[in-house]
Amino acid sequence: MDVLQYRDFIDLVGKYKIFPFSSFIPEYPSLSASAVHNEWHTDSDNDPWSWRIKIVQDGIAAYGKFFGDKACFIDKKLFPAVQTVLTNNKTVGERYYDGLISGTALQLYKVISEHENIDSRELRKLSGLHAKEDKKEYDKALVELQNNGDIVITGSAKSSENDAGWNSMCFISSNGWLRTVIGEYNYLSVEEAKSELVEQLSRNCTDKSMKYFAKKLNLSLT
Repeated sequence: MDVLQYRDFIDLVGKYKIFPFSSFIPEYPSLSASAVHNEWHTDSDNDPWSWRIKIVQDGIAAYGKFFGDKACFIDKKLFPAVQTVLTNNKTVGERYYDGLISGTALQLYKVISEHENIDSRELRKLSGLHAKEDKKEYDKALVELQNNGDIVITGSAKSSENDAGWNSMCFISSNGWLRTVIGEYNYLSVEEAKSELVEQLSRNCTDKSMKYFAKKLNLSLT
């Protein structure tokens, strides 16, 4: 099997529209499976670990944990439809008042929206969740926002100038990211978004993989 190139990865995301980082969708490709012979964690041009951030910064796809705790890439052209379904066309505030998201998630979203492209350390500090005992609640709320299509991962920042410092992830609101990569885009109804998702995903899905997406995105296959 040949080494996967970054250009090949972009083509895979363009073809499948929703492309998982790891193999968690049945009968469906993933980056980890497609790049099994690549030089992982080497910071080389053929390091898929760095691609997960590069593809977002290049404005090609959104990256985040949109399905539970599993990360995937979503083509920028399809992301508005996915976001519409995940948010049910309601703002974070509306969903909070409906009891659909936590107060901590709302708190984090407000900070992310105000600052945009904020790294995790600064986000914890500004949201008042920087204590050690707050980390579990903080991490849970971050995944909650990604599961709801409210934020995307945009990069990583060193925790210090020393090369040995740990990387800290950076986040931006999904609306903010879409404005930078698409600009103006058509707002869809939930039903329009679901129809678009079924049309796009059915082109490359097997019955099993399509059923997975139907369950996660509440799509009708009849």
